[in-house]
This record gives sequence, C-alpha cells and structure tokens, in this order.
Amino acid sequence: MMYPKTIASLLAVMLFPAVTVYAEDSVELDPSKQSSKAKKNEAPVSSIELDSVVVLGKKEQVSATDKGLAGSVDVITRQELEYEHVTDTLELFSKTPGVVLSRFSQGIVNTEVSIRGFSGNGETPNAKVLVDGIPSNLFSGLSELDYLFPTNIQSAQVFKGTSDASTGLFATAGNYKVETRKDVGKQLQFGYGSFQTREMQGYYGEKQGDFTQNYGIGYRKGNGFRAHTENEKIALSGRWQLDFEQSSLALSAKYGKYNSPEAPGFMSKEQARDDRRGVAPNALNDSGEKEFKHLSLHYDYFFNNDLDLSLKAYWQNFGRERNVRFFGSPGLEHRLEDETSIGFVSKLNWKINPSWAFETGYDIERQHVDEFRQRLTTIRRNAQYDFTAQGIYAKFENTPLDWLRWNLAYRVDYLNSDPRNQFVINGNTLRTRMLDNQTIVQPKFNFFANLNAQQTLFVNAGRSFQTPTGVNLNLYSTNGPTNVKVAINDGWELGIKSQWHPDLNTRLSYWQQKAENEFINIDNINQLIGSTRRQGIDASFDYALDEQWHFWGNVSRVEAIIVKPDALHPQFKDNSVRSIPSYTASLGLQYAPNANWIARVHVDSQGDYYVNESNQGGKYGGYTLTNANIDYKTSWGRVSLLANNIFDRYYEYVYDFSSTGATNQLNFAPGTGRNFMLTATVDFL
Repeated sequence: MMYPKTIASLLAVMLFPAVTVYAEDSVELDPSKQSSKAKKNEAPVSSIELDSVVVLGKKEQVSATDKGLAGSVDVITRQELEYEHVTDTLELFSKTPGVVLSRFSQGIVNTEVSIRGFSGNGETPNAKVLVDGIPSNLFSGLSELDYLFPTNIQSAQVFKGTSDASTGLFATAGNYKVETRKDVGKQLQFGYGSFQTREMQGYYGEKQGDFTQNYGIGYRKGNGFRAHTENEKIALSGRWQLDFEQSSLALSAKYGKYNSPEAPGFMSKEQARDDRRGVAPNALNDSGEKEFKHLSLHYDYFFNNDLDLSLKAYWQNFGRERNVRFFGSPGLEHRLEDETSIGFVSKLNWKINPSWAFETGYDIERQHVDEFRQRLTTIRRNAQYDFTAQGIYAKFENTPLDWLRWNLAYRVDYLNSDPRNQFVINGNTLRTRMLDNQTIVQPKFNFFANLNAQQTLFVNAGRSFQTPTGVNLNLYSTNGPTNVKVAINDGWELGIKSQWHPDLNTRLSYWQQKAENEFINIDNINQLIGSTRRQGIDASFDYALDEQWHFWGNVSRVEAIIVKPDALHPQFKDNSVRSIPSYTASLGLQYAPNANWIARVHVDSQGDYYVNESNQGGKYGGYTLTNANIDYKTSWGRVSLLANNIFDRYYEYVYDFSSTGATNQLNFAPGTGRNFMLTATVDFL
C-alpha cells in the first residue's frame, strides 16, 4: 500500500535528477475555432504555461489544450495518428500513459478504455468523451468513437484527474478530448493487411476567403484474427465554417456505421488456451450493428483580445442492434438500443488583467433511451426513460508572481429524470425516476510553481461523481424506488515536470482518489461495493539522443482497494476492485537515418488483475506486446508497413459474471496474434 513511506520516497525521487520521466510544453497550432481577424493582435500568454503535458508526436501539431489543468495531460498528435490503423477507434489511446484498453471481442461491443484505476468492463462510467467539445458517451457511460478514422483526427487528449471544471457527467476520473481536423489539405490512404483487412481513408480541407470546408471519409473491412469475426465500418463527416470580423459560425455533420455480421463470443479457459483463434460454441449466431448520426452548430464570438464566448448546440443518435448468447444462456438474446441526445454547451473566457482571469460555462444534456431485450419468448427488458444533466461552473485564475499560477473553480451539476420512466424486467413493471433530483457541488483546484528554469511543481485537487445509469431495478425495492445516491469521488495529485536539458523531459506524479457509495456494473446490473481508495504513481520520459534516435516511455502504478464494503458484502474489505491492472507501461524507440526513412518499435505492457471483488478465481490479463512500423517518404506521399504483436504473444481479456470466481462464470476473449498492414498515403498539393 502507498502510505507516508511511499510518498516520502516519491518526493525524494522527484527531486533527484537521474529520474527519466517526460513532459513537453503545449503549443497551440490550429486556432480554427477562432476568428483570425479578431485574434491577430492578441497579447502573448503568461510565462506560466501548461507544464504537465505529455506529447506523443510533434508538439507543434498540438491543437488547443486547457492551460489551466495542472495534472496528467497527454496528447497524441497527427504525426502519431498517421501511423495508426485500428478496427476500433478507441485503440488509438493505447500509447497514452495510464490508459487501460479492454478488448471484449464481442462484435459491436468490442473495446473500451479506462483510466485512474477504474474498470473498462463496459458500462460503468469513468471518463467523459468529447469530440470537438460535444459529448460522445452513451447513456450507460460507454465511450463511442467508431464514427471517426485516424486520418480525420487532429489530436486526441487524455486528462486524468478530478480538477477539470468544464466536465461533469461521466467525468469520474477525467476525460478524453478529440479534435477533428480543420486544416487545409488533401489526402488519400489505402491499406491492406492480415485477415483480409482492407482500408481506405480520405481527408479534404479547403479555405477560400472567409469560408472553410472540411470532409473526412473512412472504410474498413476484415475478417479478424479469431474465427467468426467479420466486421465492416464506414465513417463520413463534413464541416463548414464562415469567419466574420469578430466571430465564426460552423456546422458539423457526422455519420458512422459499424456492422458485425459475426461475433466470436467469450470462451471457456480451456478453449481459449487450446484454440485462441476459435469461436465460442454458444456464439455461432452472434451478430450486431450500430449506427451514429450527428449534427452540431458551433458559434464563437470575440468581443476583444481579452473576452470571448463559445456556444455549441447538438443533436445526435446512437442506435445498436445485437444478437448475443453468453455461456450457459438458454438461448439467443435479441438486444435493441436507441438513444437520442440533444444538448447545449457554452463557455465565456475573460482576461481581466495580466494577473487575473475568469472563466464560466454551462452545459445541458438531455437523453431519451429505448432498450429492449428478448430471449426466446421472454421479454427480459423493455425500458423507456428520459434523463437530464445540467452543469454550471465558475473559475478564477491568478498569476500573482511570474513563477506562480493557480486557479480555483466550483462546478454544480443537477441530475433529474422523468418520474414516469418505465422499466420492465422479466415481466415486472416499475414506473419511477432513476435518480431523485440530485445536486452535486464540486470544488476544483490547480496550482503551478516554477521552482527554477528547469522544474515546475504542479498540484491539483477536486471532486467528481459517478452516476448510476441504465436499468437499475436491483437498486429499487419492490414497494417503490429507494433513492440511489451518486458516488462522490475526491481526488488530488502532486507532481513535478523537469527539463534536465533541451533533449530530456520528464514528468512524475503521485495521485489519490477516494469514493463513497461506489458501484460496479456486472452484465448491466449495477451493484454497490462501498467506499474505495485508488492511488498510484505516473512517470513518463522523452529523450532525443540526437537527430536520428528518439526514446520515450511511461509507467503507471495503480492500487484500487475496497476500504469499507457495503453491508451485504463485509468479506470484501481490503480486497482489490475488479479488472484493474496493477500497472501499465509503454516504451518507444524511433530511428530516422535520413529525411525519407523512419522506423519505430513500441512495447506495451500491462499487469494482471483480479476478476471479481472476492479476489477469488485467480488473476488474469497481463501481457507484454511489441509493435513496429517502418515508413518511407516518396515524391507523392508515403508508404508504411505496420506490424503488431511481432512475437505473437498470447494475451486475453477475462470477465467474471459473478463475484465469486466460479469456473462456469469466467469468460475469456483471446487477443489478436501477429498481424501486418501495408499502406500507401497520397498527399495532394
């Protein structure tokens, strides 16, 4: 356990120059959401910048980041994204420090990401997903990004912590912020790889006077590593922006479809180890399809160099249809989900004077959800419900000295649902609210101090919350609803960013997060586990040996403990929370012998985890995987060869449908073996 001795050791290491951890200052490159006419005379920013950012790729390619977040902020730039070719877009986050990728291998419900010691098992909210500032979580909390391909993404940012006042609902442990491309360019990319994978991506961006238009397209189809894993997805997007003297107005439209006519299913342990490319016997009729539709309007107004306003309004729909049969189920289950959300996001920034700044914002999300599940002749679920989340915040920032900066914010979220929401489970009908009009007050704090020219100390603290969402009849009594409180999370982080010399940057931090009334999700049923404590150490480094050799790496150590279990499970005290690896780590090496060639090797590693709260049935999930790519620049573009899991290592995702580790309740999904992809990218002038 990480107690005072661990903290003392950490502080000693933080001040010792031999530590190799990494951070890089952020440079704002693409101010496309700002009017260039209004900003051309903008005063230079404060000398205290966001000094806790890890940048994977060229720092010059980083789009706007929140310079007020004093914590673990990691950004993947276009340079890195151009080398990525993935079936599920969430896999793009696999290189970022402390991000856990859960690979379910279940067709349209295939992958989820999680941070800060929270589970990625699929439907327990842990982080907010934002695309161009618009929420992209399903009502259950699941992340959805498959309507985007890498070619259409400018940058992907991960913030781990509780001190970001701009997000509330689902932002239990942080957020993922994706910015789509808005630059001028024309690009086509074609790829062919293992398992008959075919891929095409394209981007077109043009600016004529005050009018900018951007388009993205993507198509991918393949059979997958395991049998019975055919998949196909398509993504289309368009954005049209008009710039005025002091404002800009943009319309964004996105469409995505992901089709899995087959899904390989969960296997028993014996089958997974004997035939990792096989299909589970119970999953021979599994299939699924999901669809995404989106429209949003973005308006930015710049009163002057010190005061600006941003407004966003959106409509989007998530549709899912799935046929699935788990091990031990008496028959195939047909599942339908249709979710429509409308919302509004606003933000006002005011630079009061050189020392003080003020920011405030308001957002509202309203979601209507229809769920239907039928197994054989039994209607297991038929639910229709409406849910609304509103949040407002205010933040003051002060730079009293040229080496010191801090900000303090308060955010208030108000959650309510229709009192006539209908829930039908196995013939039992209940009309009730899911949540009884709850208000959550969340203070937030960020602090930066330049200790010297090479080192910046950063501290953050804040409160967040976890929302019980979806069909939660198990949390209601038979005589009527019992108020279910949200799980309150309080967290903090202490770290230091150092630049030992121009080519070596490091970052090291210790963090902790405590929760009350926490719950977990087991097969769509939320179950209380009580009070928990999460804590860990994040360390990263970046070292450019010379113009040819470049090294980077990170490691995150995590401990998640049930401190005070709920009354029904006292035996869980001091046990580990399920499905949380003890560590994640990445190491990268880049070699560029000349301007035309570049080669990379990337190693990912993850520790084992307990599969349930009783900590019985064993530990699973650990792996070390090696990936590589080689790139050659031509007169017309680029040719790339990508190799994943070079040494063909076995790895797996394991899920327990119980809390006991019973053998017949453990489900295994073997990961993808060695595979390759060859791509050609054409850049048009």
